[in-house]
Amino acid sequence: MKTVMRFDVTVAILMLIGMPAMAQTPDALPSEDGSAVDVAQAATQSIDADLQFKTANKEAMAEQAADENVKQLEWVDANHQEFRGWLQKTAHRMDGWFGDTNPNEPARASLRVMMDTTWNEYDGTTVKPRVRGKIKLPTLENRLSIVFGDDSLDDIPSDGGVMSDDRVATPNAEDRRFDRRQAREDNSSLALRWSKFRRAAGIDVDLGVRSDDVFVRAKYDKSWQLSHDIHARFEQMYRYGSSSEHTALTTLEFVQPQSQSRQIVSRSHLYYAHKDQEDLDWSSSLFQQHAMPVKHGTAELSYGIYTGGNIVDKNPNLNTYGPYVSYRQPVWRDWLFLQGDVSYYNNKTEDRDHHVALFSRVEVVF
Repeated sequence: MKTVMRFDVTVAILMLIGMPAMAQTPDALPSEDGSAVDVAQAATQSIDADLQFKTANKEAMAEQAADENVKQLEWVDANHQEFRGWLQKTAHRMDGWFGDTNPNEPARASLRVMMDTTWNEYDGTTVKPRVRGKIKLPTLENRLSIVFGDDSLDDIPSDGGVMSDDRVATPNAEDRRFDRRQAREDNSSLALRWSKFRRAAGIDVDLGVRSDDVFVRAKYDKSWQLSHDIHARFEQMYRYGSSSEHTALTTLEFVQPQSQSRQIVSRSHLYYAHKDQEDLDWSSSLFQQHAMPVKHGTAELSYGIYTGGNIVDKNPNLNTYGPYVSYRQPVWRDWLFLQGDVSYYNNKTEDRDHHVALFSRVEVVF
């Protein structure tokens, strides 16, 4: 009888301190008194019930969080689709101003909204919002389109190795990270694009205004295939503005595929500007580009060497050179893109040694 009493006391103590000894099977317990077995079974059932409650509670919380995430995604998708629909309706309405619309060939609108951030140790951080859009009007026999936003985006490649050190942060007015006035002027371009000779001769002509600068811009593009599976492209842009005066950009590019997802690119630029004085710059990039399938589309990885400088009295000078890496991919949705570049350039003109520069872009496509 004393043994049973000592066992009852032990069971009670174990229940108070929450030890898992209560999970013992009845066979392991003394059989002199059924009350000890009943207590052990009750404790085991209590522990099991508590575990089941906690598990069910976690599952319910996980389901609730998943439902909230789905609702948030649905809200984002709905707003993106609504704004995209508004763009297409606006394009259709504008197309109707010039004649009867054709339902088999509707007007189309596209829009890119970007936020660029650059940083380096010399200039710090700058933030630059950018917008570029296009409205195609079929009633004008596919000859005219409306283009708006930052027109310099048409000439800057998105895979790194730009024609100048443009992606290195440059100081804004009054040393501010974000220059609202400059951003407004950069994104204020509005032009009519005449593409009558686009298919036959590869020529586009823009007539427009950017802030107080009325300009005309012509662009010629020609591609051809060479031996050894090399694809060549030549592009010539000329722009004259009432304030900006003469600007010209020549691009020569050679691309050789190495596989279905990898290619080698050699791209050279010659940039000319004449406002008060003549400036002539050159640059060249040699890089390898990979295309990789990801969840929401295709990611692009580029890495290579960039060189550039100016030309004075017909003598080219090497002012900037170094390696760079660029990565871009769609995230979360097929219309949201993230891009990051890292470069290690110098600048002899400004007496700057090789230094790390960072560039990032968040882009939404409508």
